[in-house]
Amino acid sequence: MDLWFSETHETDLRMSCRVKQVLYHKKSKYQDVLVLDTLRFGRMLVLDGCVMTTERDEFVYHELIAHPALLACDNPKDVCVVGGGDGGTVREVLKHPSVERVVLAEIDQDVIDVCREFFPGHTTGLNDPRVEIQVGDGFEYLKQHPGDFDVILSDSTDPIGPGVVLFSAKYFDLAKSAMKQGGCFVTQAEGMWCRSHSAVSIRNELLNHFTNCEWYGAPIPTYPGGYWSFLIASDIIDFRESLDRNRQKLIEKTTKYYSAKLQAGLFSMPRFLLLEFENDLSH
Repeated sequence: MDLWFSETHETDLRMSCRVKQVLYHKKSKYQDVLVLDTLRFGRMLVLDGCVMTTERDEFVYHELIAHPALLACDNPKDVCVVGGGDGGTVREVLKHPSVERVVLAEIDQDVIDVCREFFPGHTTGLNDPRVEIQVGDGFEYLKQHPGDFDVILSDSTDPIGPGVVLFSAKYFDLAKSAMKQGGCFVTQAEGMWCRSHSAVSIRNELLNHFTNCEWYGAPIPTYPGGYWSFLIASDIIDFRESLDRNRQKLIEKTTKYYSAKLQAGLFSMPRFLLLEFENDLSH
């Protein structure tokens, strides 16, 4: 009998993937945690019915949530990853030689444990001496550490369930307070095709807290609509101009998706989406 996993993205859209085996399934304190072995994408982590990461396409998301921000910052030393219990973002952050400390603030210990067991390629950095794992509410962690970080990467689930607070005005204000002067903040901002309205509303809220905010995106086939969005924000950094090219050359040797040529057009928003952003800002 064929076994398939399906994620419903909208009332009229569903992604299905053929499954070889269910490797793990348990309800943690916070969410339903499922690990599947799929034919197309290898191992797949699913939280509350939503695909979080897979072995085959994870590098796109993790490289893009980390490198544009760190390369824009001058000599980043202290980085906080809020969420990101799968470890992939931490792995990418550690590639930057200036980084001295990475805090992983993940609410669900079960996610960390499951990913250590089933996604060893993601979690290679979690035992690095520069990494400090804080199991608990990332919102509360940032509240206790004002002015600590050069970069904050909000590697959260979608704005449902435990992830809702990580898209709120209060959280963005808190993240800004936890950053050093000249730092930057990144959040995933949902899909370009299914949920572009989310990216627009998140960007508008970020602009209430930061002077500069840029959208960028990437194709990630296992995410809703197949193309995912990110927002990067700062009071000081011009993301179209600021770039450590020497460090970029080092990073480019390690990546599968990110490149200098990709960076050159990273913040060029597709015209139909640009119009959606501009129309919303004009209202």
